[in-house]
Amino acid sequence: MRPNRFKKRLAGKPQVGTFVKIDSAETIELLGYAGFDFIVIDMEHTTLDFGQAERMVRIADLHGMSSIIRVPDASRMSILRALDLGAAGVQVPQVYSADEVREIVDKAKYPPHGSRGLTYAHRAAGFGHTPDTYMADQNEASTVIVHVETVNAYERIDELCAVEGLDVVFIGPLDLSVCLGIAGTDYIGGELAGPVQSILDACRQTGKIPGIAVTNAAQYKFALQQHIPYIVWSSDVAFFKQALDAVVRTKSTIELEDTEES
Repeated sequence: MRPNRFKKRLAGKPQVGTFVKIDSAETIELLGYAGFDFIVIDMEHTTLDFGQAERMVRIADLHGMSSIIRVPDASRMSILRALDLGAAGVQVPQVYSADEVREIVDKAKYPPHGSRGLTYAHRAAGFGHTPDTYMADQNEASTVIVHVETVNAYERIDELCAVEGLDVVFIGPLDLSVCLGIAGTDYIGGELAGPVQSILDACRQTGKIPGIAVTNAAQYKFALQQHIPYIVWSSDVAFFKQALDAVVRTKSTIELEDTEES
């Protein structure tokens, strides 16, 4: 079975990933060749199922990337399946309270630290080629990530960050700005800067790993300056759209120049 070293890599240098929304082997391979450290398979905002997610994890593994699954919900079955299929961790959106985070940790960990159901007949356990230390290794290595993107979670950030077993607190700028009634997602110099800084401070005070979504060079530089190890840069869909937009702009420019010359 393949060792899960993602959490250890987070403790070393910043890890850069991207949301993957398209079930495409070629897309994942391209991300691997490009040098991404990990992917976040997005089951929240897509129609991806767990069978597709398992194939995507396999492809990422072959290209040296870890896989996090953004599960569709915080149910026991969603968390169990994501971890059983071999993902390095789970990322849970729409969290509202510390009690909910404790339940997420409980579902993600084997006894005595949780209540995750046990079998060795799945990919994470090597389909039975399982070392005696499997449960302890999984409890140590599986990364538990939750989003801070609701008013409740933001207002209770200190309680949330204090939950034992939670590894990464992920800042979702778009949802956070909407729920706080802030116009725009500028967390460097805009209205969102204060709330984001308070979340980062809470992470530092409790020893939690902060994570954030970035979409441009300025935000990436901010993430590095703030020593944020878990960085998710845009998505495969956004990269594709940006490339297409660039082609269309070039096409329009050439057509305009050709018209003026003639």
